[in-house]
Amino acid sequence: MDWEVINGITGIVSAICAVVSLVYLGFEYRRSATVETHPILSMHRFMSLVLASSGWALLCLSGLWIFEPFGCCPMDEDYLKLYGVVIAFPAGALFLAGIKLMQPDDAT
Repeated sequence: MDWEVINGITGIVSAICAVVSLVYLGFEYRRSATVETHPILSMHRFMSLVLASSGWALLCLSGLWIFEPFGCCPMDEDYLKLYGVVIAFPAGALFLAGIKLMQPDDAT
């Protein structure tokens, strides 16, 4: 198998798992909203992730345009490196949020 195929399959599976987990956490919040005071997934947290991720992407693009680390004419491999850097922040933030959800509650 080519690395492009493996990367594509991994990306598709990861995206599907992320969407399914977000939908589950949204339903879990609605189901337990009367019992818990701290929502698992709130619109505020989701929009904070979207805002931070879009800010990170704009910061990376600005760095590409201002500093031109790949020269005046980036090649396809250079763009792949840039996409990796842009995607690294949201992936890391989601990973840390998932780790935080796995921690046991202090109240129990």
